[in-house]
Amino acid sequence: MNKSNYFKSLCVAVAFLLASFGGRAQQFEFSGYFNGFLPVAEFNNLNADDLMSFGTFNPINRTNIATSASAGIGASLRAGIWLDVGANNWLLPFAEVSFLWNPSKSKIRDVYDNNNLNNELKAIPKVPNYFNVPVQVGLKYRYDLTDIIRPFAEASIGFDMMFIAKNGYPNGSSYVDGEGVTHHLGTYAYKPNGALSWTIGAGTYLGENVTVGLYYLDMGVHRIGYTSRSFNDSDATSWSGEKRHLGELALRIGFHF
Repeated sequence: MNKSNYFKSLCVAVAFLLASFGGRAQQFEFSGYFNGFLPVAEFNNLNADDLMSFGTFNPINRTNIATSASAGIGASLRAGIWLDVGANNWLLPFAEVSFLWNPSKSKIRDVYDNNNLNNELKAIPKVPNYFNVPVQVGLKYRYDLTDIIRPFAEASIGFDMMFIAKNGYPNGSSYVDGEGVTHHLGTYAYKPNGALSWTIGAGTYLGENVTVGLYYLDMGVHRIGYTSRSFNDSDATSWSGEKRHLGELALRIGFHF
């Protein structure tokens, strides 16, 4: 059989497969999720003990940004269609968009709030917050063991956009140290950036329309770029991006219609 016939046979097989799935499709499903997140890997490896008063260090800056996230929350919207593949086995191809928010750790926020320069500068520096918006497509598998026990597993892949709220003192802030040297402070601001992302998870249905599951979200390796001056003059000439591999463990409660 030549290549043309192989191609035609493959097309016919795919057509029959799609027709079979289409004939077994039950209904569209729309879902909303509430998510709780715990950051892992590089996203959660900066301790407040590593931070000192602002006069002697750069706090969450271009060298350690996206390493200080604490537990966060989020929401997701999903649309898919259930396919009956026989013997109580079901498949759900789906598309999903999520919104994730992780603040900085509370002990790190305390360092910012209680910094010894705040009174002199009459300002409290802003702490960064982390926002991620993954858009993914995936496949969910469900096995109806009984009318009540219906476990599922799923996987998806897509693209994650990361946004970081600016941090630091207002631009133009400065102070004079004990040796009479003036230090100019400012704000770190960041460019939005994106990376390949993927998710795996498993859980169970609670009744007909509610699910609970545990997930791992790998949001990929993000290259973080900067758009403004840093906390001191010496950093102002170097704006090389930093790479961060971000991940989250998630508890997700879903509502399905």
